[in-house]
Amino acid sequence: MIAKRILNISLLACLLSSPSSGGDAGLDIKKISGAEYISLYDMMKSFGYESSFDVFMQKGRIYFKSHHAAYAVGLSAVIIDGKLYKSDNPVTRMNGEIMIPFDIARDMIRIFSPELAISRDDSRLVYADTGAPEKLEPQEEKRYTGKDRIAFVVIDAGHGGKDPGAIGKGGSREKDVTLSVSRNIEGILKEKLGGIKIHLVRRDDRFVNLSDRTGFANRRLKKGVNGLFISVHVNASISPKISGYETYFLSQNPTNDEARSTAALENDVIVFEERRDSGKKYNDVDYIEARMITTQIQKESSLLAGSVQKGISKSVRKYKSRGVKKADFYVLRGVLMPAVLVEAGYITNLKEGRSLKSREHQAAVAEGICAGIMDFIKKYNRMIKTKK
Repeated sequence: MIAKRILNISLLACLLSSPSSGGDAGLDIKKISGAEYISLYDMMKSFGYESSFDVFMQKGRIYFKSHHAAYAVGLSAVIIDGKLYKSDNPVTRMNGEIMIPFDIARDMIRIFSPELAISRDDSRLVYADTGAPEKLEPQEEKRYTGKDRIAFVVIDAGHGGKDPGAIGKGGSREKDVTLSVSRNIEGILKEKLGGIKIHLVRRDDRFVNLSDRTGFANRRLKKGVNGLFISVHVNASISPKISGYETYFLSQNPTNDEARSTAALENDVIVFEERRDSGKKYNDVDYIEARMITTQIQKESSLLAGSVQKGISKSVRKYKSRGVKKADFYVLRGVLMPAVLVEAGYITNLKEGRSLKSREHQAAVAEGICAGIMDFIKKYNRMIKTKK
């Protein structure tokens, strides 16, 4: 049971030291491989934070009054009060303790306790209660992902290995179509986007857990660096007459029942994951992180979805655009960057299914997705200039 995996830690008020007592107090800055960290345990002990940690998923959450934060071991990004904060160094564990990168720990303390004046004294983070909220410098007040340059694009070919995805007429498989389209996207972007790294989650016919797809992308985030996540799929329907392509971004409020059904179909991949409690894992843990994703990321994901859908509509004219939609896809939960899921067509439609198997059509779909990605990057770069 997931309850057994999550460790809840609460510190009694009578055991806590008051930040304002005895003059300036401080936390030791510890070095790991040359990088500076603050122990989460020390932060809890000093300020009364509460924390939960999922040992299985290596994810945790921190609570204080009305504030909250979410982190994952190995990632250099932490969500604090619905905003994304990044470091050059990842959250890590040392001797069983969770170690938070110094710059993120400092910002967390400032946000959770604005009445504290924060500074550093050699090997310590020093704080003192001023009795009034500290005025943060503008560049430290909000660190939206939108201020960071696009340095990479992650292409996720849906399904794979023991998970064939949707099956079309004649036995065509979703996993084969998505891999071929994804490889096409990689080739086009490498040629047209110099200076931006292009990554494929899978390059061959192998199975990848949904959370591993997300982690593959998030591990590439650093301070000043942002990326895009594009998950490629094809759709299926009970009705063989339905055809067309659509692009989704994450939301817990699906556009309509059809969008909800599409998400349910793609989310069924968890039955192939080896952990028997996969369903509970995604529902109980990732759902909370998904709800905490910044509104900035959701806005950018919506803009990315619109650009991609428009791009496909220009390169694929034989089938109709079904528009941009929103739904709760597990593979998009927890992605800390603009992210979309493309349904390139209906493999269960006889005509479109045949097209999806053809190299010509796969290339056209890839061209459209790439045009959308490049259009979004141009718009995004303009947003960066206006925000700075």
